[in-house]
Formats: sequence, C-alpha cells, structure tokens
Amino acid sequence: MKNSPKSKEQKLFAQFGRRKFMQGVSAAGLTITAVGSLGAKNAFAKKSGGHLKAGLAHGSTTDTLDPGLYENGCTITHSYTGQGKLTNIGSDGNLEGDLASGWEGTNSAKTWTFELRNAEFHNGRKITAADVIASLNHHRGETTTSAAKPLLESVKSIKADGEKVIVVELDTGNADFPFALTDYHLSIGMDAGNGKVDWNDSGAQSGPYKLIEFKPGVSVTYERADNHWNADIGHVDSAELLVILDPLARQSALLSGQIDICERPDTRIVDKLANTPGIDVEQSAGYRFHSYNMLMNTPPFDNNDVRMALKYSIDRAELVDKALSGFGVVHNDNPITPAYRYYAADIPQREYDPEKAKFHLKKAGMEGLTLDLSASSAAYPSAVDAAQLYREQAAKAGIEINVVREPSDGYWNDVWMKKAFTACDWGGRPTEDQMLSTAFKSDAPWNDTAYKSERFDTLLLNARSELNESLRKEMYIEMQMMLHEEGGVIVPMLPSSLWAKRSKVKHGPNMSSAWQIDGLQFVSRWWLEA
Repeated sequence: MKNSPKSKEQKLFAQFGRRKFMQGVSAAGLTITAVGSLGAKNAFAKKSGGHLKAGLAHGSTTDTLDPGLYENGCTITHSYTGQGKLTNIGSDGNLEGDLASGWEGTNSAKTWTFELRNAEFHNGRKITAADVIASLNHHRGETTTSAAKPLLESVKSIKADGEKVIVVELDTGNADFPFALTDYHLSIGMDAGNGKVDWNDSGAQSGPYKLIEFKPGVSVTYERADNHWNADIGHVDSAELLVILDPLARQSALLSGQIDICERPDTRIVDKLANTPGIDVEQSAGYRFHSYNMLMNTPPFDNNDVRMALKYSIDRAELVDKALSGFGVVHNDNPITPAYRYYAADIPQREYDPEKAKFHLKKAGMEGLTLDLSASSAAYPSAVDAAQLYREQAAKAGIEINVVREPSDGYWNDVWMKKAFTACDWGGRPTEDQMLSTAFKSDAPWNDTAYKSERFDTLLLNARSELNESLRKEMYIEMQMMLHEEGGVIVPMLPSSLWAKRSKVKHGPNMSSAWQIDGLQFVSRWWLEA
C-alpha cells in the first residue's frame, strides 16, 4: 500500500442532473460557470504578483490560531494558506503529498510511515519529525480540546525514525489514514522544544503564505512565503481575508471593487452579479450539505417519532427552489452525498407528507407540538428564509415552529450545539470515515445531534479497517440507513457552493470539491491577471 492516493474525482453534477440545472440558469439569463475536479491537473500560472482580497462569509471574534479549535470558513482558509499538512487534496480531487513526500501503509494498514520533504518553516528552520509529532499530539490525549481528536483516536503511537521519517501505529487498520491527515485541524507547526507548538508564532508555520496580521472576526493578512517547498503555488504577492458576515455587504464590496472574491453570494439576487460586466459567478458541488439538527438528548427530540414527524413535514423541493433559488438538489436525511465513494443511492427519497408527520406526532403523544428553531445567515445566506419556509410547511402537519433569528457573530459558539434545534451548514469531509467520525460517533466533540449508538460506533470502527470493498460498502450503507431512520439530523438539501469573483482573478480548469472556492485554497492556487 505504498504512496497510494485514491482518486476522489467527483461527478456530482452528472448525478444531480446537470442539464436541468444549466437549463434553469439559461432561462434566467445568467452566465454561471460550473467547475469540477475532472480533467487534467491545473496548469500553474507564473507568479502574477499583486494583492488578492476576499470577502468571506464566516469568521468570529472568538477565532483563534489554535488549529484544534478551527470551525469556520475564515479559520479553515487560514489553515490551508498559512499552515502546512502532511497530505492535501489537490485541485484534481486526488490525494497528494504536502510536507510528506511519500507514505506507505503496512501491517494491514495499521502501520503508516511518512517521509518528510526538505521543507522549512517561515523562519527558515528545517521541518523535522519532532515537529510533526508535537503537532499531531496536540489533538491527542484526555485533556485536548481539539475537534480533531476523533480522527486520531485510533493512533497508538507516533515515533520518529530519524529526522525525516515518522512512523504511526494504529490500533486498527485504516486504509484512509493519509486522507484523514488532510483535515484542516491537522496543521504542522514547530516544536517549541518541549513537545508543544506555539500556534501564535507566525514564523513557526509552514504554509505557502506567511501570516502578517490576524484580527479575529475582522481580517487576516498574508505575504507569500518565498521559502515554501512548492514553487508551483503562491502566485500573488500578498492576500487579505475580510470577514463580511452580511451577504449583501459582501456583494456590494465586490461590485465596488473593494474585494476580488465574494464567498457565498445570496442566491436570491445572484443575477445582479452574474449580469455585471467584469464579474464571474461560479459554482461547484461536492460534500457540502445544509441541515436542521435536533439534540437527541433533549426532549422532545429524544423521541424518534417526533424526529420522524419533523422529517416528513419539510418540503425539500420548495426549499431548494425558493431558499437556494435552484442552486442545489433535494437530499435524504443523510450526511453522505453522492460525491462519496459509498453513497447509499438506494435509500428511498423521503417526501413531504404532512399526514405521515401527523401519524408520528400522534404516536408520540405530541399533537400540537410547538418548537423553537434557531437560524442565522452565519449558517448560509438564506438560512432564516429557509427556516420560515419550513415553519409554513410544518404548520400543515400541526407543528408550530417559532423561528429564532440568531446573530451572525458567535452563532457557532453560542447557538450551534447549545440550543436544541438549529440550522446548520456542513462542508463535509473527503471520506465517509472522516465525516461520520467527526459528527456522529457517540463521543465526538462535534456530535451536533448527540447521536449515540453502540451499533453505529462498532460499524464505524470495523468499516475503517475493512479492506474488502464490498463489505466496507455494506457497513457504510447501514450507517447511512441508521441516520436516515433514527438520527437527529434532517438533511433536506445539498447546496451548490457558489462564489463570485472579478474577471481578473484566474484559476486552472480543475476545482477541488473538498471545500468551496477550490477547497478554500484559492489564495495559493489562483492568480491575478495583469
């Protein structure tokens, strides 16, 4: 199993009915480019210079430079801009080496050996095995506060074999372990000499750009790191991330020339951008999903009939049509999308059925149910409007939903996982194991539905180490069925990742599906046309 990256080329638009989508776009008189991860590798431009400015939809005054605590688009972008990883997802969707030049799995994928490149931190010090060990150990142990703890919980030991080789021993086999190391939490920083990393030391980071200034919830500024190992990335001289939570303000900033890239424009008025000369609107699809999360350890969501009633009382097609303006497709209360290798395509699509919802409410003894649903544009621009639509739809099933409009700043810290019924947006993960381990394993820090199942946890562990593809697929399908039938997550729709940019901003023909805007690696991959 030597240096064996697996292709993650996504054919999501084909599966979703891309022709229908593009017909709708044409009917609206828009020019919106669909970009994906198929085709040859990007042809890198020569360094173009200039200053690139992006308006991001996520960011908070509580943001920190500790990668274990990253949880929004701004900090994720920083992770892939200012910090390096052992491995990475390329624009073509394939697994590739970053600070690791090669890797090999042995002992039924229980032992993984990684060889490090001759790379440097921004302060010029060589990166060694000790740095990697200190960085990964930051997410391990009983006292860690890292959200990435579940990704490394199977690690028994991490040892150095000289300065440039590390050996990771797992308690069970994991054929996808190199994929797990692409996670945005798992950045490689410099060992301060005590087995710890000072994440606030910008010179002790290893990404393609050096951090110049970090203002939580406001902005992040970078300069190109001229000593980065990969001369094929890092085209602009400098870059700035601006946290602009209001979608209308982001779009206005793009139209006025204050920014070059606008993340997540409001789908309801995106035609204004698409019809503006010098502005390109683009979209891609992949692992992302919108959800409504019910905390299953909180009444009345501890009753599965209540959860089923809420799943049947939502009109998914209307949500896609009105809340997303058609930029997406309906989904089926399952966090695994058609972009994944083991997507359970045969689960019957759950339809809007108020009568079935009433049946489950009566069975639960909850007729006349009244609930609060928290939503904010921090989740996605039309999240509040979508919640209002859901309220109208659920009323036909006898459910009264009071939509609570929450502030954007602090939503992910003060509302998500704190209140019992919330609107959410997940970026997904590149493998089923990562997604399910991060959000549905019983003891996962980001288990945002408080889902607990011994059977699920056992399947998750067994699927991770199963090398027989057929058996592995069966286990992942069963887990998806369990979440569909008994989980606390309602996944009514899969949005297209949408962004707008000034036409002078250029990129190659491929686009990573791992996150929006080229896997949130646009700073190092894109360039400015002179």
